[in-house]
Amino acid sequence: MNKTLYHITQKFPILFFALGILIFITACSKDESLLEIDESSEITEQTEFEENTETTDNDQAATRNDVPTVGKTYVIKSVKSGRTLDISGASNNNGANLQVWGTNVNTTATHRQWEILSVGNGYVRLKGVDSGKSLEVAGGSNSNNANVRQWAYQGTTHQQWQIISVGNGQYRLKCRDSGKSLRVNGTTNGSNANQYAYRGWTSQKFTFHEVGGDDNNGGTTAAAIIGSGWKLNGFSGNLNVGSNNNGLSYADNASKGESHFFFDKDGYAAFRCYPGNPTSGGSSNPRSELRELINGGSNYWNGNTNTEHSMKFRFKIEDLPPSGKLCFAQIHERDDSYDDVIRVQVQGNSGQNSGSVDLRILGYVTEEIEGSGRTINFNMNMDTEYYFELTMKNGVVKLYNLNNNGSRQSTLFTSVDIGNANENYFKAGCYLQSTSSSHSGSSVYGQVLIKNLVVSPDN
Repeated sequence: MNKTLYHITQKFPILFFALGILIFITACSKDESLLEIDESSEITEQTEFEENTETTDNDQAATRNDVPTVGKTYVIKSVKSGRTLDISGASNNNGANLQVWGTNVNTTATHRQWEILSVGNGYVRLKGVDSGKSLEVAGGSNSNNANVRQWAYQGTTHQQWQIISVGNGQYRLKCRDSGKSLRVNGTTNGSNANQYAYRGWTSQKFTFHEVGGDDNNGGTTAAAIIGSGWKLNGFSGNLNVGSNNNGLSYADNASKGESHFFFDKDGYAAFRCYPGNPTSGGSSNPRSELRELINGGSNYWNGNTNTEHSMKFRFKIEDLPPSGKLCFAQIHERDDSYDDVIRVQVQGNSGQNSGSVDLRILGYVTEEIEGSGRTINFNMNMDTEYYFELTMKNGVVKLYNLNNNGSRQSTLFTSVDIGNANENYFKAGCYLQSTSSSHSGSSVYGQVLIKNLVVSPDN
């Protein structure tokens, strides 16, 4: 040993002992961080797959990446492969597999289009436009490599996701239940999607391209805002206010193309209806409204079971018809003795488009059981956004006011057990009330705006 170093070590033994401990800890710390990255052979193999993390493609570079927004519909593209998230075989079945296919973000294939719907607290579900089903981690697994598929929405946390920006217009999708992120395990058509602990790989990064957005040379559509799972009751023909039936025919399952009665306005789906418009048989009240589709058709759910059926939606009431009365949400019953189980309405003045209005509950739950409609003690105004939830469980109907995150803030109405109303479905839109023949030539219409419309369970 060098004599000078020897004398120093003899004079300051504690200093050198501490220095030795520090070097040892630092070395161990480095080894542990390496073990953390290489904790399994699966991770080592994936690192090899990801060695060229800067891969991009010309198609992606040529299109604009959108900011994912609740209530809108997107084609979602893998940064690694440049291919879009797709349901295998365009299946509408529970359990159908999530994969990637094709690079065209302007695709009209609805099994490659995903609607973002809020479930509250910053989480969303991704609902397939074609199937109406939502992406989930199979079996609720928390393991790396667990498969991702579609399934009817049940409100479970393995069907809920957080969309997190990773910069450069790219995002990762983090499962609420497992904390792991969606990834695509290949670059060819048919490559499978699963979940994996986030490592920053390009296989875990995605871009969002709005359906009907700038990449499609057009604006958002009312149909895209509402999504699948609904039948539109409206009209056909050319609107001519004052003519016989305003020149229209009533259309059960009307076209969802942009029209005078169903169109996009400021990111909402707008429903407009004139009192002179025709209506379905047995009713004097015209409507432009949605009917919930169940299992792909005009089926029903049972409101007398322990399963809570729920419809959440944001809305604005913009214009009132000549009667000043307009219904915007319902639970309907197949049996005519119940008919409108509940109608959620507003009541104001003829043609009103600003100021306060009454929130009213009508239909079987009040008119038949209580003897008349009920006015709710709620400060409600025209042209103001509200977030409501309408539910039915064990024969009891409830209406909630929600906060901005979709959580229940207050209960506005609770019915008694109404009895055997067991063939039910939701409706939402613009349903004019107390319309009479004297209004038939009026140009005063009712108008309702709706977005973030979510039904659970999603049949």
